[in-house]
Amino acid sequence: MNDPLRTEHIETLARMAAQLAGQDPDERLRLKLADVLAFDDVMWRYPDFLARAEAAYDVLTRVGLTHPASFNGHERPVAKSARP
Repeated sequence: MNDPLRTEHIETLARMAAQLAGQDPDERLRLKLADVLAFDDVMWRYPDFLARAEAAYDVLTRVGLTHPASFNGHERPVAKSARP
């Protein structure tokens, strides 16, 4: 299944992961181990950043995601009933 919106979101999250790691997401990285070219692409496509993006996407889009009852000591707002 190739969902273009999912792909776009994964890219955005991978760019964020690279930036949070102190890297320029658009910087080209060429990684050689001995005579083997292990990676040659822009930083946000580095496997670690893509794996983090995939994991974040899966959590953020999970059905049934529960919200904490409070956040930083503040109670979560609850909708009031329309009944008198």
